[in-house]
Amino acid sequence: MIAAACHRLETRAAELAGTVVRRRWAITLGLAAFFLVAAPVDVWVAGWFYDPASGTFFQPGQHPLLDFVRKGLPPLLFGVVLYLEFMWLAGLALKERLIPGLDGRRAAYLLGSLAVGPGLVVNTLLKDNWGRARPSQIEAFGGDAPFTPAWWIADACDKNCSFVSGHGALGFWVTAFAFLAPPPWRGRALAAALVFGAAVGLVRMAQGGHFFSDVVFAGIITVWINWAFYSWLVARR
Repeated sequence: MIAAACHRLETRAAELAGTVVRRRWAITLGLAAFFLVAAPVDVWVAGWFYDPASGTFFQPGQHPLLDFVRKGLPPLLFGVVLYLEFMWLAGLALKERLIPGLDGRRAAYLLGSLAVGPGLVVNTLLKDNWGRARPSQIEAFGGDAPFTPAWWIADACDKNCSFVSGHGALGFWVTAFAFLAPPPWRGRALAAALVFGAAVGLVRMAQGGHFFSDVVFAGIITVWINWAFYSWLVARR
């Protein structure tokens, strides 16, 4: 009887997991279709931050806080993760846990999700190969490159291109910490992390570095990868 109940619970959990995956795929594909069909939305939103009189977006150095997001956020987040990994390794050497709750699975989850999400998928696979020009580079805003929709592979940029947002991916990667929050607080932590990621993406949009869709898909890809690593390394028993 107990075995049957456990089997039913496992079956129900698998069904729920499958439903979550299907919904996430539906959202991802729906947004991809939207930004392909309604591509001018990207140019329209980018225009909110463009000053025709000066022919510029927000310039680095004019707004120190915004410039910190561009220059300071990557080393800050990388530094936090390296510190946590160091403390975990030091704890192994000393045979004690120096940071409560930080075990090998969680350390691997944080490092792996950061390396694969913002690192491999976003910066290496997409940004260096998709060829999408940034808003500040396209003809609509004084540049000489053509505009291309999201997910459309182009040759308007050689490397470190617009699709998707690297800074946005780093901002949304903070959801990796939110997944580790205690269940009663996890929803709020995820909401706060998503707001943080959106704010980072908004800064890069204001600077003419990314389109709206660059930020949206940076968030989707990064949170997907975080969830996959969490399910694989932490949640699985």
